[in-house]
Amino acid sequence: MPSASSITVVETLGLLDDSFASFAEGVAEDRYALWLGSGISLGRVDGLWQVIPELIEFLRVQISPGDANCKYRKAFDQAMSLASQKPADVASVMAKPFAEWSTAEVITGSLINNYARLLQITVAGKPDDYLLWDGIGMVRTFADPTRMPDVEHLCIAILILEGVSSDIASANWDGLIEKAVSILANGGQPLVVCVHPEELRDPARKARLFKFHGCAVKAAENEARYREYLIGRQPQINRWTVDHRPMAERLVTLITSKPTLMIGLSAQDANIQAVFAKAQDAMEWMWPGDRPSVVFSTNAIGMDQIGLLENVYRGAYTPDKREDINASASFPAYAKPLLLGLVLHVICSKLRKLIVLAESDFFGAPDRERLQAGVLTLRDAVAGGTGETPAERLTFINAFIAHIGRAVSMFRRGQKPTHPLYLPVTGNAVHQFADDATIASSGIAEAAVAVAIIGILVGDRKVRVTPALLSDAKSGSFSIIKGRITTRVFFADPAGMLAA
Repeated sequence: MPSASSITVVETLGLLDDSFASFAEGVAEDRYALWLGSGISLGRVDGLWQVIPELIEFLRVQISPGDANCKYRKAFDQAMSLASQKPADVASVMAKPFAEWSTAEVITGSLINNYARLLQITVAGKPDDYLLWDGIGMVRTFADPTRMPDVEHLCIAILILEGVSSDIASANWDGLIEKAVSILANGGQPLVVCVHPEELRDPARKARLFKFHGCAVKAAENEARYREYLIGRQPQINRWTVDHRPMAERLVTLITSKPTLMIGLSAQDANIQAVFAKAQDAMEWMWPGDRPSVVFSTNAIGMDQIGLLENVYRGAYTPDKREDINASASFPAYAKPLLLGLVLHVICSKLRKLIVLAESDFFGAPDRERLQAGVLTLRDAVAGGTGETPAERLTFINAFIAHIGRAVSMFRRGQKPTHPLYLPVTGNAVHQFADDATIASSGIAEAAVAVAIIGILVGDRKVRVTPALLSDAKSGSFSIIKGRITTRVFFADPAGMLAA
């Protein structure tokens, strides 16, 4: 099994085709709810390894050296005690910035596992959430408008627009998913963002994003309404299911109605464990089932995740089954390769399903199987260009968004988009195709067949495919190269909207 830290997108697709095939099928059918944590935003906003040193320094610089009763000194001492630091050792380095302490990394690592208790510390005369709001710079750190979405946020936005990720629960304070969706939808927001309980009543759009630990962006825009919904302190987490009952009940319903895909979320917080436990009191997931009920994007199952699995499967989590359950729940890929793999898998699944629905007197079941294999060939060829570094993968997904959006726009509208825009292959999940009356008249199934034929030719090494020039509408959707001959390929709907 590949390592989550080194797995490629091609290897990720191999797992989605094989041992995790039922999970992959479930994603393409919008069966899974995404549960997201800070791991999807690392590299774009500060994580605990950056936030905690900033918080310690925030307290240190405000201490009055000659004041034995300094309120900042008392809060600072509590933080050091939480990190198991001896007063004498701390006193010897207090004059230096925290970043210069030889023990800074050890202290930070200790406090990461106690971050909620660290934020629980109060400063006399200040609000209870002073360290959460001011100490870590909530607005500055998590609502910075200059921060741009990364690979993970863009992939999630694609899955939303493709209609296969309609329910998302996030513990993140940042607004990068919302920004990614807005960019791809050209300023639109087909996403209901739920923080305040009244927002749970908002009419449905393409997806709902349940930000159960609050939203820094909304709090920056309207502090009076949203600041109290920022969750990070231990008492808040302990009382969350009581103090935020409407959100808790909605998440319980989500857990009982959809399997869970957890990405970048450790599940260590007591409120997360509590809602999963309560959900299984209402209706537990069976083992074995049609597909895994919980899947973690992780290299190895940790104790908090094991605790969650015990809550999910209850009586089925027995000594003779738990190793199999743990294996079924552990997808060995972190956010970037997993989400890139899921995007490619979903689009491939749609094309393959469209081939099944294509009406033709010229090919039968064996031919359709070969056509579907041609789509897989193209998918894997595309996956080979995703790269392995974060920068390479960001370059890939931005190019992918531009080319797919351009190809679909030219097919549907007869012209390339005039602005950065992602248009989905279809706006609905795979299992909804059979009931979609527009497919038969749209020409999309026939376009899928054409793509598959090109995939067969690529697999047989008879042609090569190169991407179109994004700036030139006359370059088609892409070009086929055979020897010295280059042929531009255009897709047009049945009405012939495209003027070549």
